[in-house]
Amino acid sequence: MSLLDAQMQAFVDQSLSFYPADAVDASVTQQRLWYNALCQGFAAPRPAGLQVSDSHVIGTDGHEVLTRRYSTKAEASLVQIVFMHGGGFVVGCLESHDDICAELAQRTGFDLVAVDYRLAPEHQYPDDINDCLAVVDGLLQAGHQIILVGDSAGGALSACVANARKSYTGTQLLGQVLIYPALSRGGETNSMREHAHAPLLTREDMEYYMLIRVGGDVSKIPQADPLYMPMQTTDFAGLPPTHLFPAEIDPLCDDCELYAQALTQAKVPVVNHLVVSKGMVHCYLRARNMSDKAAANFTEICTAITSLGQTK
Repeated sequence: MSLLDAQMQAFVDQSLSFYPADAVDASVTQQRLWYNALCQGFAAPRPAGLQVSDSHVIGTDGHEVLTRRYSTKAEASLVQIVFMHGGGFVVGCLESHDDICAELAQRTGFDLVAVDYRLAPEHQYPDDINDCLAVVDGLLQAGHQIILVGDSAGGALSACVANARKSYTGTQLLGQVLIYPALSRGGETNSMREHAHAPLLTREDMEYYMLIRVGGDVSKIPQADPLYMPMQTTDFAGLPPTHLFPAEIDPLCDDCELYAQALTQAKVPVVNHLVVSKGMVHCYLRARNMSDKAAANFTEICTAITSLGQTK
């Protein structure tokens, strides 16, 4: 019996329709075109009254990191969501997650800053995480309080930023909300075995993303660098309150459970929202307007962000 209900199956079918059968052999340029078309195919209009503006931050290496700010009020909110998009460190941009970011800002009432970090293979790790740190550092230096939010690869980047800046926990770093995140380099978890061929993300996909992020050379994959993958840290103490939103039918599902266990042992407040993610696949954020389960999950995500922002 299928683990997907009719609505989620329709979302999967519509998502797959944007890719030909031999898509795995296409160039990165072509992959981005297909991905962008998929994102536009599911995109919803921005909520009325939202103010949106593009800007940039200069990183430590002089690179201009593009950002997009979504605001519900004329004055900047003290609490700022920093959003890092998914896409395997290879695809995705400010446009791909524009409607998701707009709705998160509108429903929480907090300003949201989306980060257009550099992508592989043109740019190699640690360019991606350095771009995210540059944006977060600028907001911290301006006195803002931060909630880190990311999906998939963006969830990995968010958690790495949280670890790198956990000295701000309790003052300016209010929490993190990680949505079907990649938190380890893979491995023999139950979900990696059981859902190796899951719709919209497979084990083979993850192996490809981990490798291309370092230029295709397996010897360059960092084995103990906490800025590369969150579970590679040796000290989880001091991380901010965390909400995890895995997808049940996803090779990455157990990453959230392993991370939650590590945070609990380090006495970090953590909620693993697996119950509200039952029957959902990777990338379910885009299904929120065609799946009742995904819509309810998105509401839980907004509630989690709002609760973190109201602690100060």
